[in-house]
Amino acid sequence: MNVPFHWFRGLLIAVPAVISVFSISAASYAFYTIGVLIALSVIKLDTLFPKYAVLILFMELLGFGWFAYHYGGVLFLLLFSTLIAALSTKPSAGMAAIWIIAGGACLWIAMYRLAPSMMAAMLLLWLTIGAVLQATQQVEGKRSQVEALYAALAQSHEELEAARRRMQRYASQIEQYAQTEERNRIARDIHDDLGHRLIRVKMMSEAALHLFQSDPARAQATVGQIRDQLQDSMERMRQTVRRLAVPSEGDSRQYALDRLVKDSGEALGITVAFEVQGNPLPLYPSMEFILFKNAQEAITNAVRHGGATMVMVTLLFQSHTVALTIANNGAVPEGAITAGLGMRGMRERISLIGGKLFWQAENSFSVTTELPLLGGASRADEKQVFVKG
Repeated sequence: MNVPFHWFRGLLIAVPAVISVFSISAASYAFYTIGVLIALSVIKLDTLFPKYAVLILFMELLGFGWFAYHYGGVLFLLLFSTLIAALSTKPSAGMAAIWIIAGGACLWIAMYRLAPSMMAAMLLLWLTIGAVLQATQQVEGKRSQVEALYAALAQSHEELEAARRRMQRYASQIEQYAQTEERNRIARDIHDDLGHRLIRVKMMSEAALHLFQSDPARAQATVGQIRDQLQDSMERMRQTVRRLAVPSEGDSRQYALDRLVKDSGEALGITVAFEVQGNPLPLYPSMEFILFKNAQEAITNAVRHGGATMVMVTLLFQSHTVALTIANNGAVPEGAITAGLGMRGMRERISLIGGKLFWQAENSFSVTTELPLLGGASRADEKQVFVKG
């Protein structure tokens, strides 16, 4: 209990004592003064010995009741000091009721000299103060609970914000790592594919030079093959350069699948359909990058190796995964399917975040990229987009 509270309790003892002194006989002044001093001292005992606060306050209630009963006057007001102190200890509702009833009985006995109407008024005041103090304590307790909950909520919010920042940093690192791996794959592609093509063109050129004198027709056919090889190599080089191009800072949809569908349909001259199924969720940039690159690789392979004229891109959101399936109407490979550079690159990308790559070739060929879904909020309903070249 704080100092102002003790001062208030002291006033509830000193003021009635001063008022009542005029009704005390001169022979009782000494004992009366000692009693008042003891009363002023007792109000601090519950603070000095908090473990025995309830017992001290109960003895204080009996002592103040006896003092008021013996000397009369308005000393019954001392009991209000004890009531305030007892209910300030935040007792339970049952204990508070006991304090109010027991104190009311002591108050009634201490006021035996007063008129019944005065006694009833003081008893009503006693009950009112008790009820107000108990209600105040309950409100204060609830306020403390709300403050504790708010502090816990604020701490949880800070922890969630810190976790979100860590996830953002992790996603950024994954995206950078995925881009690095993609560039490394392209470098291997240049070395293994374009490099071998150029070596083959060089050897065919040397053969054509020797055949011009002895076999012009065969030399001319060889030159035609060289031209086709160079044209194919140029197309491969353009694709590689596009992959290596650094995205512009203002292009926030660099890896949007619907944009890829539109561009692929226009560039390849085929029909490309795009469908989103399930409950769409926002994806981390690294996941968008992987899905975009795998879809790009699968569409290109469908046209190059299968001669497809129709490609279906399906993005399926499930409870814990997101699956991207690229199906086409091209030629179905015969026999066992071996993963080439494109498939290996797709598998390397998804392995960074624990994804899976699988394909089927029963009626039509399709390849599926499945990634673990890290969560998010629903942002759109199902939509279907058809783009024709």
